[in-house]
Amino acid sequence: MQNDQAADAPQDERFLRHPVRATVHEAEHLREIAAKGDSPATPAILAGIVIAFVVPLAALLILVDFTVGHFS
Repeated sequence: MQNDQAADAPQDERFLRHPVRATVHEAEHLREIAAKGDSPATPAILAGIVIAFVVPLAALLILVDFTVGHFS
């Protein structure tokens, strides 16, 4: 297994001034790792994706439930 950090290093200062681009780049990188499936971090990445989807959805449903309960 190779160390891909050198290939993913920022080439200039613009990378540091755009944290959104850096985050998008990291998300794409994690998706690539999970798609290959040969990394020991794949289960953690997939669990993180599920948690990132389920937690906001559960919070929204709880908020709707409390709102309906408050106004009924």
